[in-house]
Amino acid sequence: MKIFKTIFFIIFIFGILTGCGYKEPLDVQTPWARPALSGNNSAAYFIIINNTSENDTLIDAQSSIAEFTQIHMSIMKDGNMMMQEQEEVEIPANSSVEFKPKGLHIMLINLNNEWKIGDEFELKLVFEKSGEKIVTVIMKEP
Repeated sequence: MKIFKTIFFIIFIFGILTGCGYKEPLDVQTPWARPALSGNNSAAYFIIINNTSENDTLIDAQSSIAEFTQIHMSIMKDGNMMMQEQEEVEIPANSSVEFKPKGLHIMLINLNNEWKIGDEFELKLVFEKSGEKIVTVIMKEP
């Protein structure tokens, strides 16, 4: 009977600890990109959540599906929407930054293949403090 109580106690404690939930220091949620033809451009979007007490910085993005992969921001200048390459994007502590249409995004320039709805690819995000994070991006319409 004592062994039964011990096993029950261990399972109970394990359930409590796993229920607390582990949070990634930097979490990338809902990554998606627009489908496009080979040779054209696309853009990737997602939300970066910084679960730490320190700021971090996105300093690079890399993908094998395009000739160039750049961090961009859409801005309004003289009444025209333009894209401006960003050297880095700060991700504040205990906060999130959304990459979305008409805002921050990862520009995929000169795609090497046609990418259709449902296709997936890997995108490497490089952070100053947290290092590299590889996310799977799915092609879909907004």
